[in-house]
Amino acid sequence: MTTAPMPDDDLRLLEQACAWLAKMQSGEVSAADSQSLADWRAAAPAHERAWQRAQAVWQGLEPLRGRQIPGAEPLSQERGRQAVAEAGSGLRQMPRAPNRHRRQRYTLGLAACALLALTVVTFYPPLLWQADYVTGKGEQRRVVLADGSRAILNADSALAIRFDKLQRRVELLRGEAFFEVAKDGQRPFLAATDAGEVRAVGTAFGVRRSAAQTQVELVEGRVEIRAGGLVNPLAAGQTAAIAAGRISVAPGRAENMAVWRDGYLQFDGVPLAEAVERINSYRPGKVLLLNSAWADKRISGLFRLDALDQAVAGLGSAVPGLRIVQLTRYLVVLR
Repeated sequence: MTTAPMPDDDLRLLEQACAWLAKMQSGEVSAADSQSLADWRAAAPAHERAWQRAQAVWQGLEPLRGRQIPGAEPLSQERGRQAVAEAGSGLRQMPRAPNRHRRQRYTLGLAACALLALTVVTFYPPLLWQADYVTGKGEQRRVVLADGSRAILNADSALAIRFDKLQRRVELLRGEAFFEVAKDGQRPFLAATDAGEVRAVGTAFGVRRSAAQTQVELVEGRVEIRAGGLVNPLAAGQTAAIAAGRISVAPGRAENMAVWRDGYLQFDGVPLAEAVERINSYRPGKVLLLNSAWADKRISGLFRLDALDQAVAGLGSAVPGLRIVQLTRYLVVLR
């Protein structure tokens, strides 16, 4: 898994939230402290997100995969007043620890939170904090969204849901997904990546995100693709590639679209480097392409997802001169 660095502002806020959390765990919390924390959380949505992340760090890594964190819900004014009252009540009943012990507890708590924060940032990148649905290697997942639309996530994918009263927006953070959109003339359905977005009302289409581009396959209905100030309609049976603010439309065949839903992996003139990346999304272990001279060689083929060793072996036939060295069952090197 690639790990993008955490933005400086997010890291700074996480550090502040950890400091607050350590203080709240120190055993010496006043009503003023609780109110100050409530004010800090309410100051900006980013503060509240940082507080929830800090709580997730403190309580362990389990909450990062979408489980509810006790006490992590947004803080309302009423809850803020209640928290202050509870803190004041608890303060009257709490025996006061010696100052040296309080300082030690605070310092240890802050150090532990900071260490856990560093661990989470390194091994559980912000992508997992943003996603509502995540799939691992070789895993596919079907979900029904709040509006009745259906989404199928392909292997090694992440999807965030951002519905509101004006629109139904989903963000494909990684990988590939197929959408069967429930009709709602009042709220368009938007599927977005960093390259652009697909706008639909009621239709069925697939979106695949890679480092180089976003690809769209429209099975039925009509959609609009928006990128870099451009708007391009797409009709059923067409495909589109979005890259560098440009949209390229080409004819396709509906029966060949999103064949991974039926257990197949298809390459249609894709670069070898991309084919290897897609194989690694499904196959246990790792296929490494060590010779960059082969990276742009185009290959085609149709393989079963439950027989990807054949796909790896087939790369040698597709690219004459490519050497395939199987070091272990789980590690294959292409030279």
